[in-house]
Amino acid sequence: MGGRMAEGYADKGHIMAVEFDRKIIVYWWIMANLGLLVTVVGIIAMIVWIPFGWIVHKKQFEHMSGALTDRSINMRMGWLFKKQQNIPLDKLTDVSIHEGPILNAFGVVRMQFETAGAAPFILTGVKNSDQFRDLVLQQRDSLVSTPQQSAPSDDSNDVLVEIRDILQQINANLTGDEE
Repeated sequence: MGGRMAEGYADKGHIMAVEFDRKIIVYWWIMANLGLLVTVVGIIAMIVWIPFGWIVHKKQFEHMSGALTDRSINMRMGWLFKKQQNIPLDKLTDVSIHEGPILNAFGVVRMQFETAGAAPFILTGVKNSDQFRDLVLQQRDSLVSTPQQSAPSDDSNDVLVEIRDILQQINANLTGDEE
């Protein structure tokens, strides 16, 4: 797996870490070079990018991490420009796995997470993608079928007791005035 995730509120209830295949480095590097190859300026930039790009993609891979928790999928990625994304499972509508000739040639798959009202989130190079997808969907279904009830906090109970006492005082004052 890539870099370590810092434990925080969104990471509570850890179920499974996302593992990425190192083949993704080769895939990214080749795809970047093919993109550069289609322009004259890109061909010149390839002279620098061929050795430097490998290092950049390796660093990107090392800084990728993710986990499925009881409430969300949490992803962290980026070496120079860091990104953290938390996908709430109760908003998740679909998880699809995409394969194609280029992805198959590199032995990687692309997973797409569809959420209600947001752009799809795409992960490339997830190991055991079928197992991960099934676990994500199982967790989503269990979360949606049994919504978590939160008990009233002590603070709200204290406020309710205070309101009750005030109402009893008002009632006592009103009944005292009527006599």
